[in-house]
Amino acid sequence: MLRGERVTLRPIEREDLPRLYELRRNVDLHLLANDRWHPRSLAKMEHDFEKKLDEDDPSWFAVEAEGSLLGTTGLHTLNRWAGTAALGITLYDRERLGRGYGREAVGLLLDWAFRLQNWRRIWLEVLATNERAVRSYQACGFVVEGRLRSHDYHDGAYHDVLLMGILRHEWEAAQARR
Repeated sequence: MLRGERVTLRPIEREDLPRLYELRRNVDLHLLANDRWHPRSLAKMEHDFEKKLDEDDPSWFAVEAEGSLLGTTGLHTLNRWAGTAALGITLYDRERLGRGYGREAVGLLLDWAFRLQNWRRIWLEVLATNERAVRSYQACGFVVEGRLRSHDYHDGAYHDVLLMGILRHEWEAAQARR
């Protein structure tokens, strides 16, 4: 488990699936996160969970705070040869949005990725209109590396997507200043 001041990142357990299923039903939060919401059964979530148990490089975590499951975070699009991975985070608990839990979870994930897993670069995509998420990623050390114009269809319109990234040496320099 990875523990911060208020947030814990831990493996997703089978027992988490009903809670994640309930949290995932909030369509508005999926749209805010630029996630492709679609109806998904608990049985499908359980099937996908079973398939992931066989992965050799597990890198997806449950985000927990104050004893409650808030969502998930992890790395995907893993390229060990280049040392790069994409970060994803989805917090589904509307009551806890904007309170720093996501920022702390991303910080814990970056510490794990760079210090313990030896990744060289972590990147992500975020809707340019999601200013709260952009500010949060910037506070974690991510910089805007590019803009994909009218790249994604979201909630009835096309929007720009920002590419953001952080290199290990940038993260290490920020840790040394703390």
